Amino acid sequence: MRHYFLVSVLGLAAICGGVSGRTWAAPPGPVTSASLPQSVQAVVNGLDAAASQKNLDSVLAFYDPEFKTGDGLTLEMLRKQLPTFWQPYRDIRYRTTVNRWQQQGSDWILDISTTIEGTGGTSDRPQTLLGTLQATQVIRNGKIIHQDITNEKTTITVGATPPTVQFSLPQTVRTGEEFSLDAIVQEPIGNGILLGAASDQPINAQTYANPSPVKLELLSAGGIFKVGRAPQEPGSRWVSVALIRDTGMVLITQRLRVEKP
Repeated sequence: MRHYFLVSVLGLAAICGGVSGRTWAAPPGPVTSASLPQSVQAVVNGLDAAASQKNLDSVLAFYDPEFKTGDGLTLEMLRKQLPTFWQPYRDIRYRTTVNRWQQQGSDWILDISTTIEGTGGTSDRPQTLLGTLQATQVIRNGKIIHQDITNEKTTITVGATPPTVQFSLPQTVRTGEEFSLDAIVQEPIGNGILLGAASDQPINAQTYANPSPVKLELLSAGGIFKVGRAPQEPGSRWVSVALIRDTGMVLITQRLRVEKP
């Protein structure tokens, strides 16, 4: 199980960065990607193409050597972790849309949406990946120097007929606020066995490299239902659930932003 949670928590964040101490404002007003300067659009398209080809050197070439996020992610960590994320998938595709953009001096600040789709596994045990994120990205001299992720969700399924899960978790909570996590299996359980686990951990350098292991438990109901309380300090956390039955399993990870009132 630890391997699959490693994949789920490294997926989007590893390729796209994290939250830095400096906050970049999202660009105002909608702008079509066609109006973005060609040299900047080439960075966006080139990174998508390189990641879709699982070309590590080409991906890293789009990042500034001093790239580092407030989460503790560095260029060297990307170099080490991306092959682990890509390994289970024969085919993987990155698609990024530039929703808005603006120029500030030599910096181009982009409001982007990215989708990642992957297929792998074997014919009797397929594995799929679907990841989505929204972020503010800063490009300078053709290199990505910074990125703030605002929303992020990754779903991984394994097996012929994995559980269909209705997942509910807020994207943002206030410090100290109570919140609910629901992950409901849509198919009848009947006499079958359903195992599950939930994980909540801060996003930092340690959890990028060594995500916490989880302990599966036999579930008496058709899903996971939790009530949590946000920490008193602002930041970002990964909230993950795993649900497993004899025909397959599903793992879902979502970024939860904890903000001051």
